[in-house]
Amino acid sequence: MALYVLVRLLMRTPVESPFSLVIDAILLVAVFLLTAYYRNALPEKKITLKEAMLFGMGTSLVASVVYGLLLWAIGLSSAEQTVLFTNTMTDSHITAEDPQLHYWAAWWAILSGIETIVLGAFGAFVAAVLFRNEKAVVHKKNNENNK
Repeated sequence: MALYVLVRLLMRTPVESPFSLVIDAILLVAVFLLTAYYRNALPEKKITLKEAMLFGMGTSLVASVVYGLLLWAIGLSSAEQTVLFTNTMTDSHITAEDPQLHYWAAWWAILSGIETIVLGAFGAFVAAVLFRNEKAVVHKKNNENNK
């Protein structure tokens, strides 16, 4: 996701928003593909809903932290990208000489990380429902002591 932002910046067509449909699609495809890869790497290729959900949420958590940190680094190194994010998302009119530009870069990194974890959790749930191929074992308690 950060690679998409960086490539667009290097092509001189920076991304207008730190989260967009393209970035969301990249995240969802990555969660789906990694969950399928994990399921196929298991010994019997069987995965429960809980296991797939935990794997997907862990993947989206790592993706959100990495994307947020990389977006912060991109924002600190490119004032043009941070100014475009801020002007597009807040209808402000800041310039590259704004003394608080580094705060805006951190803000967009935090906000993007939060959006990534929320969307990633949704993608993890959908992937878990689709890729689940084993039901969890149900343990029944014998309540003879309570009688």
